[in-house]
Amino acid sequence: SLQVEGLTVSSQQFAESISEPGKAFLDAEFDGILGLAYPSLAVDGVTPFFDNLMAQNLVELPIFSVYMSSYGHG
Repeated sequence: SLQVEGLTVSSQQFAESISEPGKAFLDAEFDGILGLAYPSLAVDGVTPFFDNLMAQNLVELPIFSVYMSSYGHG
């Protein structure tokens, strides 16, 4: 299971990336990457997290958003 903000997805496959190509991740101030790609782009056919949220009826609508603050941390 994988839990994010109180939503628990059963049988979600999860992997840790220990190396990423390029310089984009060297100075990045974030903790990681959560797979939100289309299933056709998923590595090894793993069902992406949000697709599992929808399949398990854990969200009312097939919509998600990302908020990016201009105030730094927090």
